[in-house]
Amino acid sequence: MGLLESTKRYRKAYKNWISVMWAVHRNKPRIKLKLRNGLQLESSPNGAYVMSEIFYHDLRIIRVSDELLELMLNGKSIIFFGWSYGDAGVLPDYDWLDVQGKRVLDVGASIGDTAVYFALRGARQVVAFEPAPFPYNFALKNVEANGLKNLKVVNAGVSGHDGKVKVAKGKTGIGGDLKASDEPDAVEVPVYSLDRVLEEYGPFDVMKMDCEGCEYDAITSSKGIGEIKQIQMEYHRGPERLLEALRNTGFEVKATKTGKRHTGYLYAWKGLVPQASP
Repeated sequence: MGLLESTKRYRKAYKNWISVMWAVHRNKPRIKLKLRNGLQLESSPNGAYVMSEIFYHDLRIIRVSDELLELMLNGKSIIFFGWSYGDAGVLPDYDWLDVQGKRVLDVGASIGDTAVYFALRGARQVVAFEPAPFPYNFALKNVEANGLKNLKVVNAGVSGHDGKVKVAKGKTGIGGDLKASDEPDAVEVPVYSLDRVLEEYGPFDVMKMDCEGCEYDAITSSKGIGEIKQIQMEYHRGPERLLEALRNTGFEVKATKTGKRHTGYLYAWKGLVPQASP
């Protein structure tokens, strides 16, 4: 995000937006946030960014502290512990996905914010994969806090093949990728091929994927991806390989940007163009 857009978002969110942006630039660990709605709290640079996204999307905040965020979305209250490590501000970007009564796969669940949102929007069942222990534990807490029985969170990664990887137990922020860790307290977690996930946990109607680079091997190696009807994923090194693989499997596809250096969103569907077109 460029400086102009960041300034616009922070100015909309904070009465003290100048000091917030300066603190974020200096990467201060704790930042005082004076929200435009009159609430105040202290949070991290990640938290300042997430809150600016929440204000950008005009989401209604019921209560907020550094530990807990409660939003009103589509007439329902949603609680997120560990919100500053997730990305709750972009939840409306997934509204085009038709999850009502459907089985949903969430790859790269982080703190479970999107998975919780899908479940509360009427998904029949949601299965979410998150390999990093830190956000995974928040995801479990958020499933319980929202009283969800139709959401299962699996502590595993997804790729093009089965395997294992050692991952750090410590804090992770937005955009943490699945890299092997050599920290003394690193823990080993399984990695499943997308086809294994589809076979053992599926079938699925809808998939959300935001796994910081795993999407290329997972999608291009999959023989069963065609069973899914709607997909939204974030890509991190351009969409071209993904576009080709999905079109060859019968999907209509579009991406927000092209070029190998770009990060953006990819939308894929089968059949009629969705009513809420992406």
